[in-house]
Amino acid sequence: MKTVPRRRAGNKYAPLCTLPIYAALAVSTSAQAQNNSVPLLQQPPPQTQAVGTAITEIVVIGNKVLNAEYIRSASGHKVGDPCNEVVLDQMRQNLLETGNFTYFSGAQGVQVRSEEVAGKPGCKVIIQVEENPKIDWKSKVNISGSGPIPPEEIKSLIRQTAVYNDVDFAVDIRAIEGKYSALGYRVGLSPDPVIDPEKPDTLNIKFIVTRVNKITIARNKRTRNVTILRELRTKEGDFYNSNVWTKDLQRVFNLQLFEDVNPAETDAGIGLVDLTINVVERSAGQFLFGAGFSNRQQLVGFAQIENNNFRGLGETVRLRWETGGITGRSTLDLGYTQPWLDKKRTSLSVNVFDRVSVRFANSLNNQVGTPVTNSTDTRYYEQRLGGTITLARPFRQTYTAAATLRAESVRTNPLALTSTNAEILQDGPIFSFGGTLIHDTRDNFLDPVAGSYQAGSLSIGYANTKPVSGVPLTSVNQSVFGAHPFAKAEFEYRLFISPTGPRRPNKFDESKSAFAIKGRAALSVGRLPFFEQYFLGGADSLRGYREDRFWGSNLLAGSIEFRQPFAKSLTGVLFIDAGTTWGGPYQNTQLQDFIQTGFSLHASTGVGMRVRTPLGPLRLDIGIGSEGIRTHFGIANVF
Repeated sequence: MKTVPRRRAGNKYAPLCTLPIYAALAVSTSAQAQNNSVPLLQQPPPQTQAVGTAITEIVVIGNKVLNAEYIRSASGHKVGDPCNEVVLDQMRQNLLETGNFTYFSGAQGVQVRSEEVAGKPGCKVIIQVEENPKIDWKSKVNISGSGPIPPEEIKSLIRQTAVYNDVDFAVDIRAIEGKYSALGYRVGLSPDPVIDPEKPDTLNIKFIVTRVNKITIARNKRTRNVTILRELRTKEGDFYNSNVWTKDLQRVFNLQLFEDVNPAETDAGIGLVDLTINVVERSAGQFLFGAGFSNRQQLVGFAQIENNNFRGLGETVRLRWETGGITGRSTLDLGYTQPWLDKKRTSLSVNVFDRVSVRFANSLNNQVGTPVTNSTDTRYYEQRLGGTITLARPFRQTYTAAATLRAESVRTNPLALTSTNAEILQDGPIFSFGGTLIHDTRDNFLDPVAGSYQAGSLSIGYANTKPVSGVPLTSVNQSVFGAHPFAKAEFEYRLFISPTGPRRPNKFDESKSAFAIKGRAALSVGRLPFFEQYFLGGADSLRGYREDRFWGSNLLAGSIEFRQPFAKSLTGVLFIDAGTTWGGPYQNTQLQDFIQTGFSLHASTGVGMRVRTPLGPLRLDIGIGSEGIRTHFGIANVF
């Protein structure tokens, strides 16, 4: 709603609605005004001289604030110009368009006529004006209804210093509207008069900033209204802000409960708007069973029951069972997430598991020397029984603070290794407690093309390990076993840039090409168990290398991807990965083709493909590293 004052024809005190927009001329306030004003209604009708007669003199009367020389100049004509009806009308029109003479008198604020001068050739032009009121710009400008912008900031955008000027005021109003618009607000002027004829030295500017009248959720069937409304920072009765509203809609879309989120706005009266959110829900409950393949575990069978919109409140309940793979063992995961534990949006996540964690995805046999165990197994994996509890709370719109408590009992498969390498076979409990700070401005959590993500975490832990059953303590490096406290610090940075610009407003799932950049650094102090090391290599970190090819107590890694959509459900990827791990007591461990080299940067390049499916994006990458070419499978983007 963009309006500026205008007088209503035929009533000089009528409320103002819109202003005429004229060509602005400079206003000079210097010099003393002439005071020989004559009421306009007492003047004789204009006289017109014959064609060819020249102007010999220009006289200005009726001015009080504006000096005569300025008025002569603004008329657009001078002594010597022809004196005829066309010129006189031009002078009058030019002065009207300055905006200095039309507030109360309208077109009658300027009169131009000519007179013969006895005994002299040519004519004398008389310009009679009725100036707009002189405003006390310092103390008598009243701003009301400015809402989210303080009146003093509004006053700073008003540039007038002399009489009230229609043209300059229209320019000022546009500047004020521009300030509101830049902040995301909508504003208009009240139709009330800007100048009260009883107080002509006072300017009264009353704004109407648009407010939210009503918010409606439509087309939702399973999802309760409160699940969506609680994500909105825009509330009924608030000043409407398009920037905040767009972020609200983005937050609703990132709940991952909806295929699409379509907003609608309806005018609900002067200064009021109704907002509607039309949603298209995803399938919330799933019962899946079948088989899957990954580089780590190879072929596994699974059954999964999941509902990410439990009770229509966005709660997540998940139970997954897997069996088979290279270990032939079963995995059980049970998770529950309550996204709104209290009014401050605190979330609670609880996970309980008895799972198999496979390392290396490769046989670790053919070691030089005699194994210290009676086992003939050549596959390394860990059986982890435990759980995690996480509390998280967002703040300042894009930040989240979280705290996580973890407790696990780890049992390592007693595979056939020599005494040199058997120190990696460790059993025992591990506990840790840590905090994480996240800053997230991504436009779409599943497929971002704009924004960034930063996460920093610090955790302290305690592990008490012993050799696996069957490995004599005297045959391995005893210093890696026993009770050891440790601490970890990690930082991750992600940046997403589309060469064609961000997605269009409210097009949260629009396919666009994008550069994706990721960097990660991790450091630790104390002695970490082998199963707590940082591992690098494989589908999720350093493509082109075997899974968990490198390990250490510290890590530095990064990736750059260019993602180009070919169709709605198909995206091609070019990537470069690089990284290294170093430190810790396991640098001399020599597992088959997995020899550590300390701090040494490793890199790879490759191509990939992403295919959207109801189960999530399926990923296929082919990486070329210094150790050859490898193919990787996975679900969702690497980052």
